[in-house]
Amino acid sequence: MAKKIICEACGTIFPFERVKDMKECPVCGDSFEDDGEESEYNEDAVEEGLMYFDEICRFSKDDPEYNFVCAKCNECGEYTHLVLDKFDKIVDKEYVILKKDVTVKCRDCGKEHKPRKIMYKEKRDRVQLPHCPVCNSVVLKKITVGSKFLAAATLGAFALPHNSKTYECENCGYKF
Repeated sequence: MAKKIICEACGTIFPFERVKDMKECPVCGDSFEDDGEESEYNEDAVEEGLMYFDEICRFSKDDPEYNFVCAKCNECGEYTHLVLDKFDKIVDKEYVILKKDVTVKCRDCGKEHKPRKIMYKEKRDRVQLPHCPVCNSVVLKKITVGSKFLAAATLGAFALPHNSKTYECENCGYKF
């Protein structure tokens, strides 16, 4: 497997042999030697990672244990919360890099995430369902166009409050 270097500033991946004598990125000009060590990441290791993250949660400035990265396992789909002090570098909506002595295992399936870099992946599995603003129920009935037309025909202008609604909650009857 050929060794690769990834520019942390622009994310460009270079073959090690091409940039081994360069001190800065030929694309963005950022220094390769900003922390005194070469990048140990290769393209294959980034792709073979077990986990990806979709959210960085910062709830408290005073209590760092409430600040975490929400990582999801590709194997079983379960979420793991990793406290922010486990990371060397955090680039929101791009990647995070674990500290050298930190290993991450999925709590559910027990598999270990090998590379230190965890890539960002946008949330797509959480579907936001409409819910009742009164009782928070998702058991809703859509108000049909036919019932709106019938209300307008029988009540005229008095049907306007009914016709501006889209859903009716089947639990409490609230229309919104």
